[in-house]
Formats: sequence, C-alpha cells, structure tokens
Amino acid sequence: MALTPLSEDSWLPSLTLPQLLLAAYTVLTIIALVYAASTSSAAFGAYNSQWDGAGELRTVAADAGANVTVGTNVSQYPTSDTDTTVAVVLSPAEPYSSSERARIAEFVRSGGTLVVAEDYRPEGNALLAAVGADARFDGRPVYDNRNYYRNSSLPEATPAGDYPETAGVDTVVLNYGTTVRAGNATTLVNTSEYAYLDTNGNGELDGEEQLASRPVVTSEPVGDGRVIAVSDPSIFVNAMLERGDNRRFVRNLVASHGDALLDYSHASSVPPVAAAVLAVQRSDALLLLCGVVLVGALLAYDRRLDEHLRDRLREYSGGDPDPNLSRDGVEKYLRASHPDWETAQVERVTEAIIKQRAERQRND
Repeated sequence: MALTPLSEDSWLPSLTLPQLLLAAYTVLTIIALVYAASTSSAAFGAYNSQWDGAGELRTVAADAGANVTVGTNVSQYPTSDTDTTVAVVLSPAEPYSSSERARIAEFVRSGGTLVVAEDYRPEGNALLAAVGADARFDGRPVYDNRNYYRNSSLPEATPAGDYPETAGVDTVVLNYGTTVRAGNATTLVNTSEYAYLDTNGNGELDGEEQLASRPVVTSEPVGDGRVIAVSDPSIFVNAMLERGDNRRFVRNLVASHGDALLDYSHASSVPPVAAAVLAVQRSDALLLLCGVVLVGALLAYDRRLDEHLRDRLREYSGGDPDPNLSRDGVEKYLRASHPDWETAQVERVTEAIIKQRAERQRND
C-alpha cells in the first residue's frame, strides 16, 4: 500500500512500506560506516575514545592553551620558531628513517621540546639516541608492593623536586610501565623506594631483584631544546588520565607551549575520514579543490531545484504564465490560479519563473 503524501504541496515521494524500511536501513548503514571510518580502536590512538585510546589527549592539550595538530608525517615538525612547540611521541610502532630522525633532531636542537613516552618497544630508545638524549627506557616492568593504585602493577610515583612539569602533582600512576635509566638527565618523577624491576617476568620480588627508587620521568637539554622521557605511554590514555594527578601532569607538559604536535607518523593508522580531513588541512591545493567541488554541487542542486519548481508550476497551472508579465503580474496570476497557495509558496514559484525567464533570455 502506498503512503499518502504529507500534503498536496509536499515534495516527499510516495513510498511503499518496504521502500521506507530499505531507506531507513540504508541511512543507518551509511551513518555506521561514516562513524567507523572516523574513529579508531588502536591503543594510544588520537581518535580512539575507549579507555586505551588517547582521544582525550587532544582536549587536555587544547585546554592548556595549545594549538593542537595530529601529525601523520615528520615533515610537520616545524623548522622555525620551534621553541613554542612541544611534540609528543607515544610508543611508535615503526622505526624512524635516518632522514626523519635528522628532522626531529634538528627540531630539538633548534629549541623544540620532544616528549617520548615508551615502555617496551625499541623504537623509543632509538629515537632518544637519534636526537642526542642521554636517557634510555629500561624495558623491564616496574612493580611496587606498597605504593600502588589498585595492585602492584600500577605503582604510584611522586615528583623528585619542584619543577614546572610537576606543579600541583602529588602522584603519577603508571600502568604496567617501566623506568628510565637517566644518565645525565634530570629526574622529574620517580618511584617509591619499594619499587622493583621484574627481571624474570613472574610479577614477584625474588632472586636478584632489588627494591629502590627509580626515575620514571626525566628531562634534559639537547642543543637549544629539551627532551622529556616518560616510561609509560599509558599515562596519556583516556582512562589513566583520571588516575592520580596524571591529567595535571600531562597538562603541565604542554602548558608553556603555544603549539602541540601529536606525532602519529609511526604509530597506529589514523582513521580514513580523519586522515582525509588532516590532508585537506595541510594542502592548499586540496582545500581549493574541495571548495570548487562544493560550489559545483551547490550550483547543480540549485539548478535541479529550479527545474523542480518549474515542473510543479506546470503541474498546477497546466503551463507557464505570460512571459511578458512583470513580477507583480506573475504573482497576481499565481494567486488567481491557486488561491489555496500560501504567500511563501507563491513567492518561491514567482522567483523560479523570473529566474527561468532570465536564463532563457541569456541563452537567446
């Protein structure tokens, strides 16, 4: 059974119930596909809103007053005015090439701040070495049987002194993190004296494993810039930002910088829709192309709208009004022919007729 149009003037087509159900299913499918293409489930992902994603990191950086950029290419590291930029690298999954390492090293030497957060992957230490930092990630999990959040694998660390990065911070909570071998770097945050490195992986203090306070965040100057090593990228994920004073600590890392570059060039892939938006933002040519396509679509829609109005007019009147009538004459003609029309509808159809007349004159 066909559905009756909402009104005599409705533009909605008459649909059968199966057609209406199919249309609703199609719309829901499109919405689901767009959502899937614009979000990510990857750990530490900038577009992952789940507990293990870092979608909230962008909000924290923006709230700190920074202009946030999700970087998908090392070429986005600035080459000038670098002292206003902090770049954050969360557990890169792939190694940086020699040219990429050189670009990041130049960024740091010329005044930029680089934050590298890593626990067990080797790429973090490779990047620290490439930029000339002395700190290295230990790579063994750290436990604390006395000072922890819920269990010993979530140890609570405390500031090692009064530093801008630890202002207002009492505890930083790790989640299966490691420690930093500081070398000549300054320790900003360290574990309690009851922490130990689990060398044999059994989660217990035994053998030659020793209790000691160890660095988990360090800072050191490199050239005119600075490198901060954080021994647990989980500190930056959505769920862990709410543990201890992690959110305040992460905010402090960004607070003194006007720009924050979240380097995802060697991390999990960025969702297709987000990648497309980022590509357009970086390219003036793509931005111009999108503008041209949008304007073309609007013009095409406007033309189809005109054709629809003309068809509607013919449907009601059986033909067009006298082409010699003025605008007021067209309106009077329409009101006389269709006394049931609303004023807005009369004006809309009048405008379509006048516009059609102008187009015909130009074509002639």
